[in-house]
Amino acid sequence: MRSHFVVTLLAGLGLASPLAAQPVAPAAAPQAAQTPPAGAETASPAVTPQDPPAAPPAARQVPSPTSPTPPPANPEGPRTVVIDAAPIGVDAQAGAYVTEVLRSGVAALGFRVLPTTELYAAAQALQLPFPVPPDGVFTLERALQAPVAVAAEVRASGGRYIVTLRVRVAVEATERTREVSADQFELAEQLRAALPAMLVPPDVAPPVEAPRASATAPVPRVRRIRAHPRRWELGGGLNLSLGPGRDSFVNALGVLRLGYFPQDRLGFTLSVDYANLRGRNERVSNALVLLGVETAVDLVPRARVFIPLRAEVGYLPLNGPVFRITAGVMFQLARRVRLEVDLLSPTFWVLPSTSPVSLDLAATLHFGL
Repeated sequence: MRSHFVVTLLAGLGLASPLAAQPVAPAAAPQAAQTPPAGAETASPAVTPQDPPAAPPAARQVPSPTSPTPPPANPEGPRTVVIDAAPIGVDAQAGAYVTEVLRSGVAALGFRVLPTTELYAAAQALQLPFPVPPDGVFTLERALQAPVAVAAEVRASGGRYIVTLRVRVAVEATERTREVSADQFELAEQLRAALPAMLVPPDVAPPVEAPRASATAPVPRVRRIRAHPRRWELGGGLNLSLGPGRDSFVNALGVLRLGYFPQDRLGFTLSVDYANLRGRNERVSNALVLLGVETAVDLVPRARVFIPLRAEVGYLPLNGPVFRITAGVMFQLARRVRLEVDLLSPTFWVLPSTSPVSLDLAATLHFGL
């Protein structure tokens, strides 16, 4: 019995030793809460430079690097917006870590990074979603009067981080994008190495001091794309008037239209239409004269696609007044040529004995004079 007790005691001590040698995991440091931008349901809180990102599954067995202390703000550099990096399929701490690296890297290049309080207040006022889309980045730039904005999206694949950098320069029509792939040891270094080329001023060689020289340069206004590029337009086309109901009818009109636009998206039109109408016993011909006021609404302005809106009043000889409201789609085919397709044009015909309503479909080709 005594020997059995000694063996049991020694075995217990042998098992206890490796258990006692296991280190106790340190408690996670609390993160400082920040007010996220409006609509940023997945926005990650800011972290201190000592907080590493959450590593991808294949890299969790090794320690993560830490970012250096960010340099002091440069009061003379160009105002720059650094939007919180959006974590997609990764821990929110990874997005906060990338944000901190970007802010310190942009400041190290001589840019003046706007405070997060100013950024969040503007994003909340504009009710921007998160991640911020390209048009939202441009809107945020204009609201903060900043010529440059930086955003990023963070993913993980195969034990590596994949960061999509997005830089919007206010005088350029599209974003600059670049994808950086690195493990947790090289992530900060690779991001800082990618920033100088992304922040080169437009049409300028990449000297380091170029951003400082343009700090006080005014930001040019973005020119609005014209819906009506010429003041005078002459158009021609075909219009079909479809009368629904029991007393249905189909009227065909050949359209000749002259337009005058003293300013973009506001003009006046004069149409003289040859009308082939349904008469009492047979088809009859007539001439319809219409005066109108026209404007346009942006649909895809970069592709020069607009929605024309026109209200017209006219007179059909030997019959009575005619009223028409038109909405359609307008395509720019060339510098002076555009095609207009009217998809919704209710027309009211005031005749001596009745007042039918027709739904018109039309296609008109316009030439700038």
